[in-house]
Amino acid sequence: MLVTRETIDRLREFSTPDILNGLKRLGVKPADLEVMDRDIVGCMAPELGVSCGFAVTRKMATRREGGPGKMADVGPDQGLLDVDGPRFLVVENNGEWEGPVCVWGEVTSNIHTALDCHAGVTNGPVRDLPEMAELCFQAFANGAGAGGGIVDLLEVNTPVTVGGVTVRPGDIIHGDCHGVVRIPSDLAEKLPESIAAHKAWEEGIFEVCRTKPLDLEALAAAMKPKA
Repeated sequence: MLVTRETIDRLREFSTPDILNGLKRLGVKPADLEVMDRDIVGCMAPELGVSCGFAVTRKMATRREGGPGKMADVGPDQGLLDVDGPRFLVVENNGEWEGPVCVWGEVTSNIHTALDCHAGVTNGPVRDLPEMAELCFQAFANGAGAGGGIVDLLEVNTPVTVGGVTVRPGDIIHGDCHGVVRIPSDLAEKLPESIAAHKAWEEGIFEVCRTKPLDLEALAAAMKPKA
């Protein structure tokens, strides 16, 4: 199913927990929710809110010694224009990803945002957090680092795995301060309505909780799952 930019913009109105609630309501089992491991990927600028876009993928490797970095035979956009926008960069760092060498920072984020790519996720560190936040480029990473090394670009727009989730070019990626999730494309159009239904169920519980004294029978009735 073709997912439009309008749908991506709509999904950006919801938090990542909202997305998961909607997916579960659509029949996705908790074990099948594709959420990146929070011990590997975290939000670097929670104040930027929600990011959502179509995945542009790269395999890269960081290292601290050796010759100049190797770059795949691609143009200066490094594959970003191969995928429709809005774009979400997904980088699998196959090198010394737990070390200090960063995959991207201020310079690359300027290039990314100019090419309608406003977020990125990687299993390694990133740098220039204030500068990226000023650009409104949201980074999800294993932490912040100072950089200072060599980066090899190995592959562009091939399947990658970050935080235990396999991502292919064009997949829908959604992230905020809670984490990063891959949204199945065939469920994207149905998600807003599903989320609205879940929120309505939640509001029924909240309404009972606001009533004093609390009516436990009413609370139990409100908490029953509704189709």
